[in-house]
Amino acid sequence: MVKSISGWVLCLSLLLVACEKNSDPISPAVDTAADTGNNNAVAMNLNFAKTFSAVQQDGMWIIDLKASIATWGSEATGPEQRARILLVPKDRPVPTMEGEFADAQLIRIPVERIAVNLAPFEAMLTALEEDNRLVAVGGPKSYNDSIRKRVLAGEIAQIGYGWHIPPILDALLAAEPDLLLMAMGDLSHSSQMARIRDLGVPVLPMFINSEPHYMGKVEYIRLLGLLTGQDQAAEQFVAMVAEKVDALKTAAAAQASKNVISAWYSGSGRWMATVRNSEAALLRDANGQNLLAEPDDPRRDEFQKLATEQLIIRGADADCAILRDSHSQVFRDRKTLEQFRAFRNGCVFAIDGMNKLQADAYDYYEGAVIRPDRVLRDLVHMLHPQLRDDTSFMYIQPDKPFYD
Repeated sequence: MVKSISGWVLCLSLLLVACEKNSDPISPAVDTAADTGNNNAVAMNLNFAKTFSAVQQDGMWIIDLKASIATWGSEATGPEQRARILLVPKDRPVPTMEGEFADAQLIRIPVERIAVNLAPFEAMLTALEEDNRLVAVGGPKSYNDSIRKRVLAGEIAQIGYGWHIPPILDALLAAEPDLLLMAMGDLSHSSQMARIRDLGVPVLPMFINSEPHYMGKVEYIRLLGLLTGQDQAAEQFVAMVAEKVDALKTAAAAQASKNVISAWYSGSGRWMATVRNSEAALLRDANGQNLLAEPDDPRRDEFQKLATEQLIIRGADADCAILRDSHSQVFRDRKTLEQFRAFRNGCVFAIDGMNKLQADAYDYYEGAVIRPDRVLRDLVHMLHPQLRDDTSFMYIQPDKPFYD
């Protein structure tokens, strides 16, 4: 009897191990039209994105999106958000909107007038040389001088940034867009999508901030390529960034690994620390051992609040540290800073490059989102000084004020 029970235990253990090995905690099963067995369906080859899929079928594109919306610095508290979008060329008939398309949002392509509520979408259109299609943006904080001038001149409407508020309806409707690319900084914003659609503006939800890896964010440019007739250019852009990232990862892997932390001071003895997902992946790929790391989780934000005492306990032995960004509160307690090896060794950095302070514009939150290779290059050169050159730092650079 003991032998029999032991056999069952062994079998069960092997089954559990097999299930664990085959699981992927950050890979959502986005249902796509390709799963239906339609012989005419050809899926877009996406190497990184986890929150959307794209399938070409009968001359149109079927986009399926699914993501959890995590509150900034916290976690997702509500259900996953789902959407199905049909991109139908203007010269083709509209399919019957029933059955599998009953709840789909129809968008005619190419789209002429585009509204966006997040700066990285401006950067994507700029990269595709299609920013002339913009009729509404979040506000006047564009790093792109041309876009910002058009906003200040009243040529482009201001509808509010998605990380702060849902779109301002009056301004959005007055701009008469053919499409709104909508990011949501909070689950409560999702209720606005149906209302905006009812008012006659098609909405494409953009779950870019829910992508667990930084290259997944880049791959969202493929959607904008479909919308503007620039899919080939968008595909080439992703390939270019991926190639540069791979070269940097290879160079970093040949160096000795370094301990690192990244956190910025939010005031009242609290820090926002990089612990998981896309920002943490950049530290890993620079061959850095993040002393604040937590398991990746698409239902949790990449930042986590830590008290100063916690930051010291967990991060004191970091060889290098990023302890400030452009929006941090001032922290100049030298007694605390001297408890960090990184400070004593002169390896404290700040995310404060590529700013236009008079315009309150910061490219780290705009262009860098789709050029993570540039951020990774900064991190590689921060951790491995032997690889530096005269143009090493773009966004993340030595934080001289910490030592003044």
